[in-house]
Amino acid sequence: MFRILILALTFSLPLLSFAQGKTIPKTSKVQALEELPEILPDSIKYRYPLFNGLSVSVNVFDPLMEMVKLKHANYEATVTADLHHRFFPQLSVGLGHSKDESDDGIKYTTKASPFIKVGMLYNFKYNDTKPYNFFYALVRFGMSKTTADIENLSYKDGYWNDIGPTNVSDVDFSCRWLEVGGGIKVQLLKRISLGWELSLRPYLSSGSNISGHPYFVSGRGVSRIGFAFNLAYDIL
Repeated sequence: MFRILILALTFSLPLLSFAQGKTIPKTSKVQALEELPEILPDSIKYRYPLFNGLSVSVNVFDPLMEMVKLKHANYEATVTADLHHRFFPQLSVGLGHSKDESDDGIKYTTKASPFIKVGMLYNFKYNDTKPYNFFYALVRFGMSKTTADIENLSYKDGYWNDIGPTNVSDVDFSCRWLEVGGGIKVQLLKRISLGWELSLRPYLSSGSNISGHPYFVSGRGVSRIGFAFNLAYDIL
């Protein structure tokens, strides 16, 4: 009888352990994220997993400014991955257009032209216990092929020395540029965030040709300094 009781206990202990679930022993080196201390030990480099989510965002600054006063705008959507909550690789696509006129009467019209950007955000607070609000550095590479119509363009003939207006249609500018700067992201709701960005956008290739330099470049805009106001939604 005693031997039967010992055998029963021997076989029941593993079953009891399984029924309690896969709990993490207190002596284990592996810890759940919520169990990690505020200051991580040297043996743990990242508080968050390698793939920590995916989000989509739109830049609403240009459309809002176009409604108010601007005569040019970029419509842009971005997909962002979260790696360890430290690195955020991005892919942006969109369309840009303009219909503007200078003080001396030159009309510059850009047809809706596509652009693409690839880049990375770097979160300085990647191991923070409150991950939803943070500031970051950014670097991106952008490229687009912008097609423009230019009216009342002045020129000077090298032989006749005459100055007169002319119109140029379907001028293509293939441009490449960098975006270097920083931003802030703030959580509004569980899956919705807002962000502000400020960046410098120097040309790598301005796409200038015999008709001149581009005034508006799809994806870059008209200024060397760029600003974005992003509305983001976490899909994963």
